[in-house]
Amino acid sequence: MKELACKPLLLAFLLSLPLWIVFGNYVVALIVALLTAFLISMCYSLYAIRRARRADKHSVPSSKTDGSE
Repeated sequence: MKELACKPLLLAFLLSLPLWIVFGNYVVALIVALLTAFLISMCYSLYAIRRARRADKHSVPSSKTDGSE
């Protein structure tokens, strides 16, 4: 799923096929799939940014641990 979240157009195409069956109209299914895919991609990007920030806060800067002073 992580790979699909990075490629929203591929995810939208894959989502559009089952949505086509649900809605019975491919244009509506494609629009809903595009919106959903980009929302999933945005949420995953925000999750990755928060995880990276959290990792940076817990790490110790290397300039304070080198002991050169």
